[in-house]
Amino acid sequence: MRLLAIIGLVMFIAASPSLSAAQVSNKEVMDEITGVKIQIARLEEAIKAMDKRIDDVNGRIDDVNGRIDDMKSDIKGDIADLRGLVYVALGGIMTLICGLLAMMGFVLWDRRTAITPVVRKTKELEQGFEDERVERVALRKVLKGYALVEPRFAEVLRTAGMM
Repeated sequence: MRLLAIIGLVMFIAASPSLSAAQVSNKEVMDEITGVKIQIARLEEAIKAMDKRIDDVNGRIDDVNGRIDDMKSDIKGDIADLRGLVYVALGGIMTLICGLLAMMGFVLWDRRTAITPVVRKTKELEQGFEDERVERVALRKVLKGYALVEPRFAEVLRTAGMM
Protein backbone atom coordinates (compact mmCIF):
# COMPACT_ATOMS: atom_id res chain seq x y z
CA MET A 1 0.00 0.00 0.00
CA ARG A 2 2.68 2.42 0.99
CA LEU A 3 4.63 1.56 -2.11
CA LEU A 4 1.67 2.56 -4.25
CA ALA A 5 1.36 5.80 -2.35
CA ILE A 6 5.02 6.62 -2.84
CA ILE A 7 4.85 5.79 -6.53
CA GLY A 8 1.78 7.98 -6.84
CA LEU A 9 3.52 10.85 -5.03
CA VAL A 10 6.59 10.58 -7.25
CA MET A 11 4.45 10.57 -10.38
CA PHE A 12 2.44 13.54 -9.12
CA ILE A 13 5.53 15.52 -8.38
CA ALA A 14 7.09 14.61 -11.71
CA ALA A 15 3.94 15.62 -13.55
CA SER A 16 3.52 18.94 -11.80
CA PRO A 17 5.16 21.92 -13.47
CA SER A 18 8.66 22.51 -12.34
CA LEU A 19 8.90 25.47 -10.15
CA SER A 20 12.00 27.07 -9.04
CA ALA A 21 12.87 26.80 -5.39
CA ALA A 22 12.60 30.52 -4.97
CA GLN A 23 9.02 30.66 -6.10
CA VAL A 24 7.71 27.95 -3.77
CA SER A 25 6.96 28.87 -0.19
CA ASN A 26 6.75 26.59 2.79
CA LYS A 27 3.00 27.03 3.00
CA GLU A 28 2.53 25.93 -0.57
CA VAL A 29 4.71 22.90 0.01
CA MET A 30 2.69 22.00 3.09
CA ASP A 31 -0.57 22.47 1.18
CA GLU A 32 0.76 20.30 -1.57
CA ILE A 33 1.82 17.58 0.89
CA THR A 34 -1.57 17.72 2.60
CA GLY A 35 -3.31 17.34 -0.76
CA VAL A 36 -1.10 14.39 -1.58
CA LYS A 37 -1.88 12.82 1.81
CA ILE A 38 -5.60 13.27 1.18
CA GLN A 39 -5.26 11.68 -2.24
CA ILE A 40 -3.26 8.82 -0.75
CA ALA A 41 -5.98 8.34 1.88
CA ARG A 42 -8.63 8.26 -0.87
CA LEU A 43 -6.56 5.77 -2.86
CA GLU A 44 -6.19 3.55 0.20
CA GLU A 45 -9.96 3.66 0.77
CA ALA A 46 -10.57 2.82 -2.90
CA ILE A 47 -8.10 -0.04 -2.67
CA LYS A 48 -9.81 -1.32 0.50
CA ALA A 49 -13.19 -1.13 -1.23
CA MET A 50 -11.74 -2.95 -4.25
CA ASP A 51 -10.27 -5.64 -1.94
CA LYS A 52 -13.69 -6.05 -0.28
CA ARG A 53 -15.39 -6.45 -3.66
CA ILE A 54 -12.75 -8.96 -4.74
CA ASP A 55 -13.31 -10.89 -1.50
CA ASP A 56 -17.07 -10.84 -2.17
CA VAL A 57 -16.50 -12.15 -5.70
CA ASN A 58 -14.18 -14.84 -4.33
CA GLY A 59 -16.90 -15.84 -1.86
CA ARG A 60 -19.46 -16.11 -4.63
CA ILE A 61 -17.01 -18.14 -6.72
CA ASP A 62 -16.51 -20.48 -3.75
CA ASP A 63 -20.28 -20.86 -3.42
CA VAL A 64 -20.57 -21.69 -7.13
CA ASN A 65 -17.73 -24.21 -6.79
CA GLY A 66 -19.57 -25.82 -3.88
CA ARG A 67 -22.77 -26.08 -5.91
CA ILE A 68 -20.81 -27.54 -8.84
CA ASP A 69 -19.28 -30.14 -6.51
CA ASP A 70 -22.75 -31.00 -5.18
CA MET A 71 -24.10 -31.36 -8.70
CA LYS A 72 -21.11 -33.51 -9.67
CA SER A 73 -21.74 -35.88 -6.77
CA ASP A 74 -25.46 -36.01 -7.66
CA ILE A 75 -24.60 -36.85 -11.27
CA LYS A 76 -22.21 -39.59 -10.12
CA GLY A 77 -25.01 -41.06 -8.03
CA ASP A 78 -27.41 -40.88 -10.96
CA ILE A 79 -24.86 -42.58 -13.22
CA ALA A 80 -24.43 -45.35 -10.65
CA ASP A 81 -28.23 -45.77 -10.53
CA LEU A 82 -28.41 -45.96 -14.32
CA ARG A 83 -25.57 -48.48 -14.38
CA GLY A 84 -27.53 -50.66 -11.95
CA LEU A 85 -30.64 -50.34 -14.11
CA VAL A 86 -28.66 -51.36 -17.20
CA TYR A 87 -27.33 -54.42 -15.35
CA VAL A 88 -30.86 -55.40 -14.36
CA ALA A 89 -32.09 -54.94 -17.95
CA LEU A 90 -29.21 -57.00 -19.34
CA GLY A 91 -29.89 -59.70 -16.76
CA GLY A 92 -33.54 -59.78 -17.81
CA ILE A 93 -32.65 -60.00 -21.48
CA MET A 94 -30.16 -62.80 -20.84
CA THR A 95 -32.76 -64.63 -18.75
CA LEU A 96 -35.27 -64.37 -21.60
CA ILE A 97 -32.72 -65.64 -24.12
CA CYS A 98 -31.82 -68.59 -21.89
CA GLY A 99 -35.51 -69.34 -21.37
CA LEU A 100 -36.16 -69.30 -25.10
CA LEU A 101 -33.21 -71.60 -25.77
CA ALA A 102 -34.37 -73.98 -23.05
CA MET A 103 -37.90 -73.96 -24.47
CA MET A 104 -36.58 -74.68 -27.98
CA GLY A 105 -34.53 -77.59 -26.61
CA PHE A 106 -37.57 -78.92 -24.79
CA VAL A 107 -39.72 -78.61 -27.92
CA LEU A 108 -37.17 -80.53 -29.97
CA TRP A 109 -36.84 -83.21 -27.32
CA ASP A 110 -40.61 -83.39 -26.85
CA ARG A 111 -41.12 -83.54 -30.60
CA ARG A 112 -38.90 -86.59 -30.76
CA THR A 113 -40.71 -88.25 -27.87
CA ALA A 114 -44.10 -87.22 -29.26
CA ILE A 115 -43.31 -88.50 -32.75
CA THR A 116 -42.12 -91.93 -31.56
CA PRO A 117 -45.63 -93.15 -30.58
CA VAL A 118 -47.06 -91.75 -33.82
CA VAL A 119 -44.43 -93.58 -35.86
CA ARG A 120 -45.13 -96.78 -33.93
CA LYS A 121 -48.91 -96.44 -34.48
CA THR A 122 -48.36 -95.69 -38.18
CA LYS A 123 -46.27 -98.83 -38.53
CA GLU A 124 -48.97 -100.83 -36.77
CA LEU A 125 -51.61 -99.43 -39.13
CA GLU A 126 -49.45 -100.12 -42.17
CA GLN A 127 -48.92 -103.65 -40.91
CA GLY A 128 -52.68 -103.96 -40.45
CA PHE A 129 -53.28 -102.72 -44.00
CA GLU A 130 -50.67 -105.16 -45.27
CA ASP A 131 -52.41 -107.98 -43.41
CA GLU A 132 -55.77 -106.90 -44.86
CA ARG A 133 -54.28 -106.80 -48.36
CA VAL A 134 -52.94 -110.29 -47.91
CA GLU A 135 -56.35 -111.37 -46.64
CA ARG A 136 -58.06 -109.73 -49.63
CA VAL A 137 -55.74 -111.45 -52.06
CA ALA A 138 -56.40 -114.76 -50.34
CA LEU A 139 -60.16 -114.07 -50.32
CA ARG A 140 -60.06 -113.20 -54.01
CA LYS A 141 -58.28 -116.47 -54.78
CA VAL A 142 -60.86 -118.40 -52.79
CA LEU A 143 -63.73 -116.63 -54.55
CA LYS A 144 -62.22 -117.29 -58.00
CA GLY A 145 -61.69 -120.90 -57.05
CA TYR A 146 -65.33 -121.19 -55.99
CA ALA A 147 -66.40 -119.41 -59.19
CA LEU A 148 -64.71 -122.15 -61.22
CA VAL A 149 -66.88 -124.70 -59.48
CA GLU A 150 -70.10 -122.69 -59.43
CA PRO A 151 -71.00 -120.98 -62.77
CA ARG A 152 -73.69 -118.72 -61.33
CA PHE A 153 -71.25 -117.35 -58.78
CA ALA A 154 -68.75 -116.77 -61.61
CA GLU A 155 -71.41 -114.71 -63.37
CA VAL A 156 -71.89 -112.57 -60.25
CA LEU A 157 -68.14 -111.98 -60.01
CA ARG A 158 -67.96 -110.94 -63.67
CA THR A 159 -70.77 -108.44 -63.13
CA ALA A 160 -68.93 -106.99 -60.14
CA GLY A 161 -65.72 -106.78 -62.21
CA MET A 162 -63.75 -109.07 -60.01
CA MET A 163 -63.12 -111.67 -62.60
